Amino acid sequence: MSNLLENNSKLIVAGLLALTFLLSFFTMLGDSAIVDEIAHIPAGYSYVAYGDYRLNPEHPPLLKDLAGLPLLLLAPDFPKDHPAWTKDVNGQWEAGWNFLYHYGNDADLILLASRLPILLLAIVFGLSLYLFVKKTFGVKTALLALFFYSVSPNFLAHNHLVTTDLGIAFFIFLSLATFANFLSKPGIKTLAYATLALAGAELAKFSAVLLIPFFLLLAAIVALWGKNSIVGFPGIKKFRSPAAKRIFVYGLSYVAMMAVTFGLIWLFYVPHTINFPAEKQIALIKTSLPDNRTAPITNALVTLTGNKITQPLAQYLLGVSMVFARVAGGNTTYFFGEVSNQSFKWYFPASYLLKEPLSFIFLLLLTLVFAASDLVKKGVSALRIGFRNLLTSHPEKVVYFLFIVYYAGISISGNLNLGIRHLFPILPLAYILVADRVVRFFSGFSSDAGKRIAVAILTILLIWYGYSTFTAYPNYISYYNEIIGGGKNGYLYFTDSNVDWGQDLKRLAAWTKEHPEVEKLKLDYFGGGEPKYYFCKRAYDSEGRLMKTSSGYDCSNSIYQEWHSKNGPTKGWIAVSVTFLQNAKWYAHKYGEPDYDWLRWREPYAKIGNSIFVYWVR
Repeated sequence: MSNLLENNSKLIVAGLLALTFLLSFFTMLGDSAIVDEIAHIPAGYSYVAYGDYRLNPEHPPLLKDLAGLPLLLLAPDFPKDHPAWTKDVNGQWEAGWNFLYHYGNDADLILLASRLPILLLAIVFGLSLYLFVKKTFGVKTALLALFFYSVSPNFLAHNHLVTTDLGIAFFIFLSLATFANFLSKPGIKTLAYATLALAGAELAKFSAVLLIPFFLLLAAIVALWGKNSIVGFPGIKKFRSPAAKRIFVYGLSYVAMMAVTFGLIWLFYVPHTINFPAEKQIALIKTSLPDNRTAPITNALVTLTGNKITQPLAQYLLGVSMVFARVAGGNTTYFFGEVSNQSFKWYFPASYLLKEPLSFIFLLLLTLVFAASDLVKKGVSALRIGFRNLLTSHPEKVVYFLFIVYYAGISISGNLNLGIRHLFPILPLAYILVADRVVRFFSGFSSDAGKRIAVAILTILLIWYGYSTFTAYPNYISYYNEIIGGGKNGYLYFTDSNVDWGQDLKRLAAWTKEHPEVEKLKLDYFGGGEPKYYFCKRAYDSEGRLMKTSSGYDCSNSIYQEWHSKNGPTKGWIAVSVTFLQNAKWYAHKYGEPDYDWLRWREPYAKIGNSIFVYWVR
């Protein structure tokens, strides 16, 4: 079996990545725009087309640039004459609705073109994962980790959407892998790779700032507790003890890494702010940071904006500040029947346990059992020695494990509950560590009979893993494992991007065409799609010009009727996104608005992708 895997590893890798691409591509074709794409897609196009960063400053530009580049070939009509661009401060949402749906552009073609680079990045991620793991853990571990990634329903759900989630997972993995390589082999070349990867992470998502203190911690641990000898590094000859050499090398390297990283960030932001008027940026700063407690930060950013050289840095720091303010503010969350604008401590653990394939959860638990067994058998002192040895021989194991603990702790204690996608940076690390433990478990068998039984059990678990993914197609955003009975029950426990991000509007439109008995449909839709675009005809003025507004649709002969919970009970056909169905509890409690309590108990006539429920009310 080992020889078979190693001899055919390239073919297996190609097959897994091809499978990922095909499953994601055909899911992508059916997915309507999700919420965040309304802001990200027009922002990305405006960056590469106009060099102006006035839209969506709360996320770095790198991934949006990738999504925006193919749109240059389409030359879509961008709403530069709309108040969302000319007058509003960060009018990202209105700009997005108009760009995709109201200005006569082909929304589905824009979605396809902008999503393809993200999907291709997902393939690059898979290949990079395999190559890095192969180099440090071996072929069998690399193949198993790649299998977990390639057939992951959660990555298949998000690896083609124009968001930051796939990209930050990729760049954080790249940063951790290259930094671990630097820790074991400190040198100019390994430091350069780690620095480039860190800069990429910082340009992918602002949460990558978490890497900065984490890398400092790692450098301190290796410098103080590591055993590796450092030779050939400039300036170390004056230090006699190995510990002093390590402290000097890792300390100096960390400072250089941070300096170059921020230099690269500044350089990357330059073309994005070259046509961004300073007065617009200052207005953006003051509007985005209105709290008096942030006045020193606001004033500093305004000062930096006044200089064309430091203006790009001001825009980056503004984005970081906006993220911290966003985290402090929280978000409205539905969790296990409760709705709150405060975080739930068990939100992310529950998301992970219910949305990861159950077969992988089983393997993860076995890995934790083995780790606990080692702790009991060897004792704390022996494990301390083993930990120190790992810092020298396999630092990537230490780096991946510590980052999982570090990132998970921050996520659980944080104030934002926005779906399992926020755990993406640690999912591949878990795949690697579990795969490594599984492979080492098999290599420890002394009898062929025991190994055959273990291989049979693993084969069943992997088939189960793949089966749960394939049977969920194409409803990967709403995927849940067997603990709660699958995706059809996910809405009972979560909403938003864990179930319903607006991905099924196009599927609803297709469903209505197959059901002519639906003569009028009252729709309460949550997401980045525009129901009028899919259900109504475009409207033109008296001179035959397209009406480029949200009212520029003729819905007189359409089955579509806009609906909201505040309209109260009704009869006939009604379709409701489950996010609105469940979150209506919060608005009823907080503002006294009518709830969907009259509808929530009914059995839906149809479930569109598990995210839009269609009811027939007599």
